Amino acid sequence: MAHLSLNRQFMVESQSRAIDSCSDVDELRKLAKTLLQAWQHQAEFSEMYGAQALGLQRS
Repeated sequence: MAHLSLNRQFMVESQSRAIDSCSDVDELRKLAKTLLQAWQHQAEFSEMYGAQALGLQRS
């Protein structure tokens, strides 16, 4: 895994603790779906940016 800045490490730890303390299954499902969507948006952005940086046409 890539090294995260101290600020991002803090945010990950803070959010991890919030997740660990949550016992509401519906809330955890909602969070998981939100994170999945954010992950896919980030992946799509990375793909698009990488293609642009390499001068490739994205299909």
